[in-house]
Amino acid sequence: MKNWRMPLITGALLLLFAVFSRCSDAGPDLTAEQPFKFRTEVRQQGAVTVRAAVLTDDESERYFGASLADHGIQVVWLSVDNASDLRLRFLPIVTDPNYFSIPEVERLLRVWWRDRANASIASVLAQTPMPDVIPQNRTAAGFVFTHREGGLKLLEVGFETDKQMLRFRFVLPVDGSSYAIEKVDFGSIYPPGKVEAVDLTALREKLAQLPCCTTDKAGNIKGDPLNIVVVGRGIDALFAFIERGWRLDEPFDLHSTYRTIRAFLFGGEYLNAPVSPLYAFGRQQDVALQKARDTVSQRNHLRLWLAPFTIDGLQVWVGQISRDIGIKLTTQSWYLTTHIISPDVDQDRFYLVQDLILSGAVSRVGFVRGVGVSSMPDPRVNLTGEPYLTDGLRLVLFLNEPRRTSDTIDFLDWERVSP
Repeated sequence: MKNWRMPLITGALLLLFAVFSRCSDAGPDLTAEQPFKFRTEVRQQGAVTVRAAVLTDDESERYFGASLADHGIQVVWLSVDNASDLRLRFLPIVTDPNYFSIPEVERLLRVWWRDRANASIASVLAQTPMPDVIPQNRTAAGFVFTHREGGLKLLEVGFETDKQMLRFRFVLPVDGSSYAIEKVDFGSIYPPGKVEAVDLTALREKLAQLPCCTTDKAGNIKGDPLNIVVVGRGIDALFAFIERGWRLDEPFDLHSTYRTIRAFLFGGEYLNAPVSPLYAFGRQQDVALQKARDTVSQRNHLRLWLAPFTIDGLQVWVGQISRDIGIKLTTQSWYLTTHIISPDVDQDRFYLVQDLILSGAVSRVGFVRGVGVSSMPDPRVNLTGEPYLTDGLRLVLFLNEPRRTSDTIDFLDWERVSP
């Protein structure tokens, strides 16, 4: 362990020096707003229209004059046209329950030897937040400072009126050179005619016939078990996770590497640390989500792949879930660390069903075979040699609108989970 610790600390110090020595000499550049304003997406409800775009790391650094990505911050630009006769109260907590406030961002970006730059950044930040209130027949625009994610940004924009609450959903591409997941075009994963529509009986059979586990890139070594299935309306199904605090992970790049090493050395929290790639259906995960706990070494995380079949017009996602309970040093990754998973992956499966039932989005629950039993004294292991135990079943969750209470959920009469 001592031989590992010294190069890791040296690398961390080099990263700290590189990160904290960077500050734009040019200062904030407000002309940098044009690119992201031209790629906004639009949502409308009645007389209220919302436009949204995610700034790239480079755009936010240029606009504000400092690297926000070094601190795990991703900037979302919003424009709201309130043509209604009701006053809108903006709710940033809907967009990100742990959003960054303006004073917090200013303090994070402050560099003690750059007084002039600090003053310029503070001046720009003071002018940029999304207003708390948008009066009747007015238009307003501003920024929300959210946590950094890669590849896609699933967000909601919420407003309260005297009569109702309005929510606008966006699935926004995160432009840039590095992604936590591949930049997936979900509409073209499978060629035309290669997605099969099945009924409930055929779905059970297909899920039971899938491979037991994820693999490495070559497909030669088995990894974590494919123990969950989510059925829902496309990418919108993932909003049930987002509402329960799950996040898409950050991209693998200098910013996230620095933050991972810092969190590892000092035991800090890292809400959306990168998730390593695993493979199924011949490709790495389409989506990776995680729910952090107290430190970078403790989190629940899952990976999902869109399957080549649908049911009742709903997409089927196949994936795996596990719980990280520690970190160990390894030569199997270039960033020298990997997570240790809890061996009881069935408990992680149970955690997910509890979590999503609380979201109100679950309409059906069932279990199918396909994973295969892994038990003591000779359990199976994942790609990093961590053992796991399972009864061999896959959890199947149907997520539908409208919301349901737990006593109205249908339980499929498929396989039974043993006590």
